[in-house]
Amino acid sequence: MIFGVMMTALSSFGQTFLLALYIPHLISEFSLSNSSISTFYGVATIASASILPKVGKLIDTVPIKTFTIATTLLFSFSLTLFSLATAWWVIPISFLGLRLAGQGLYSHISITTMSRYFEENRGKAISLASLGHPIGQAILPAVILVIINIVGWRESLWINAGVVTLVVISFTLFLLKDKHLKSESETEEKTETTPPSKRVRQRDIMRSKEFWLLAPNVFFIPFATTGLFFYQIPIVEFKGWGEGIVAAGLTVYAISGASSILTAGPLIDKHSARTFFPWYLIPFFFAILSLWMIANTWGMLLYMVLMGFSVGFGSAILAALQVEFFGKKYIGTVRSLFTSMMVLSSAVGPALYGLILDVGFDFGTVFAANLAILFPIIFQSFRAMPQFTKAKWKFKYKRIKRKFKNKN
Repeated sequence: MIFGVMMTALSSFGQTFLLALYIPHLISEFSLSNSSISTFYGVATIASASILPKVGKLIDTVPIKTFTIATTLLFSFSLTLFSLATAWWVIPISFLGLRLAGQGLYSHISITTMSRYFEENRGKAISLASLGHPIGQAILPAVILVIINIVGWRESLWINAGVVTLVVISFTLFLLKDKHLKSESETEEKTETTPPSKRVRQRDIMRSKEFWLLAPNVFFIPFATTGLFFYQIPIVEFKGWGEGIVAAGLTVYAISGASSILTAGPLIDKHSARTFFPWYLIPFFFAILSLWMIANTWGMLLYMVLMGFSVGFGSAILAALQVEFFGKKYIGTVRSLFTSMMVLSSAVGPALYGLILDVGFDFGTVFAANLAILFPIIFQSFRAMPQFTKAKWKFKYKRIKRKFKNKN
């Protein structure tokens, strides 16, 4: 589990919230416009999303250690290339490597490993591994800002590359033993939805009803959170709040996300991910609604708490549900497809928000658009709920209805 937490935490070096700290330096040094740098970032993210399914499925056939070391070398090379950039065209190439290795493959390696080698405690393992994301969000931005102020932005990237290389390769070679890479159960996989002799193809996954049940949910959270974080300062200005509330909000978001992740694991192991699938996006709905409707600054904190809860709980549920739907034998193939979708959606969010704002609408329209997209996604999610749970609800509803009629 330590391996999983480490990989998700270090994926932060390829995530938007950390790379955004370097944007002002790039704009200043290379005389770039905001639209240029956002275009570079968007194109690199989309390219990463298109490459990820082909590269990510290799984790099913390549040993975990080899795959991890190769990804780390790509990650470190991209950080180093970023630090040495002297021409503008190096920036999108660096972004591509960072988004592919960091945001995409590091998270992919972490959750795939937890999904594959844990059975009875899969929910807990995925939850603990996912805890690396809020840890990175809570700690690394402040640390990186201090390092940039002391040694400069280029030199900070050298430090980032050194930390990633030293920590991951040392852990993989010396601490990650073969005995750790064995399933909790010695029995044959009996929960596979696909016969062991038949390899799962990504086009077959995309034709399944399970894929289209999961896809809208997998797409929405990265779409919305990346867009909202990308424009967090303009949103605060739109609401008439001070910029200081942003830092407090991010801290609350990280705490809420971590708490919900730790809560999700035991619940998933006990009741299955299907049971909670329809519910985890409902707090996100009210998060956006509160950001839109509440004028006081405490609305920002409520928004961050509710959004952090949905993101944290959802990350564990979606990871576990992919195993429940498709089995674990080829979980790398399955996860690489959904991870690619998440990466792609993180590029679409800021672009769509920017388009809405550029044509003359304000953030009220952005919030309304999010709610309009989210409502049908929540509604269709109830199709995944186990039949016995639906039957139990119907039974309780009929009992309440009978009691109500009898009283009247």
